[in-house]
Amino acid sequence: MPDFINHLQHRIETTKLRLKELSDQMGALTQEHQMATADLQGFERTLAAEMREQGMKVPQATAQETLPLNGGGETNKAEFARKFIRGRADSGATPMDLYQGFKDAGIPIGRAYIYALVQRLQKQDAIRSRRGKWYPVPEAEQHDGAGA
Repeated sequence: MPDFINHLQHRIETTKLRLKELSDQMGALTQEHQMATADLQGFERTLAAEMREQGMKVPQATAQETLPLNGGGETNKAEFARKFIRGRADSGATPMDLYQGFKDAGIPIGRAYIYALVQRLQKQDAIRSRRGKWYPVPEAEQHDGAGA
């Protein structure tokens, strides 16, 4: 019987080590994913600005194209809302746009919770409201309002 207990203890230790390795890999991949997402959004905004400059009609990007989910598990709804609103920096996002974005991404959310998320993001100076739409606050301005 002690051999079996030693075997299980050994398996627990090796599994813990493997889990730590996988967690480290996942962290690195998450950072890489966030960088690629930021790059994509930057290129999309640059393209939209250039198209406007040339007098061309700018197509509206959808949230699914710029905000792929992490493949399951629990999704951070506040982060999704923040990224969704950043993805619509030029045109802004209405409450219905945000609700539809969650719905299209397959993230269950109540309509009332949309407003709770928005209030939290506004308190964090991540977004601001203008003419019934929400817009992202540039990162340079976010830190300026933190002490006030």
